[in-house]
Amino acid sequence: MEIDTGDTVKHGPTGETWVVAYVRDDRLAWVGWPEGEASLEHCTLIEKATPEYRNKLLHDMAAMESDDARRRYAAHRLSQQHNQPREE
Repeated sequence: MEIDTGDTVKHGPTGETWVVAYVRDDRLAWVGWPEGEASLEHCTLIEKATPEYRNKLLHDMAAMESDDARRRYAAHRLSQQHNQPREE
């Protein structure tokens, strides 16, 4: 199962539990401060986010005042979702 925005993971090297901001290639960014990334291979999925939580988190990150990678990722992903045709 793929790890995605809003999922909860455990980071093996630190033992910390993180909420995922985004996954790009083999890198995972967490929600919270400081902004940062870790190797995806060091993270284990604990819980999948609901679609509603994932969407709320994307909107919250897109509205962040700081111009960091999480805000840019969320804004881009929301624009991509907006441009996809709706299933009927």
